[in-house]
Amino acid sequence: MKSVTRRGGLCLMVGAAAASTLLASDAAEDPALAAIAKHRKASADHLASIYAVDDTDPGTGARYDAEGLNEACCHAAWDAAWDLASTIPTTLAGIVAILQYANELEDAGEEWPDTDRIGRDGWHYRLRQTMAAAAVNIAAV
Repeated sequence: MKSVTRRGGLCLMVGAAAASTLLASDAAEDPALAAIAKHRKASADHLASIYAVDDTDPGTGARYDAEGLNEACCHAAWDAAWDLASTIPTTLAGIVAILQYANELEDAGEEWPDTDRIGRDGWHYRLRQTMAAAAVNIAAV
């Protein structure tokens, strides 16, 4: 019995290693990774634009310019968040990456667009629907 269990455990470990290698190679082309990168960049730009506003004197032309850039960066970050929620991953690794990224940001206290909306208009609803569609697509392959 021990040898069967040991052999089964070894097969499970080898299978998991092979699966993780497959997931990593397939994920390189997954659009989910590009959506995450886009959101990371947009969020970093938005944060930098907030600091730029803070570093200018109120009532100056530099302040108005910084506020305009901040508003544009804010919209870009929200658009990137909606793109993230709407991008259908093509691999299991892509699904995992998006869900882990969303959890990472929420754990850090970040907000998603329209999180106070319930149902189809909400960001979390869209994310769940997209991840479900990805899972169905992957299962069909």
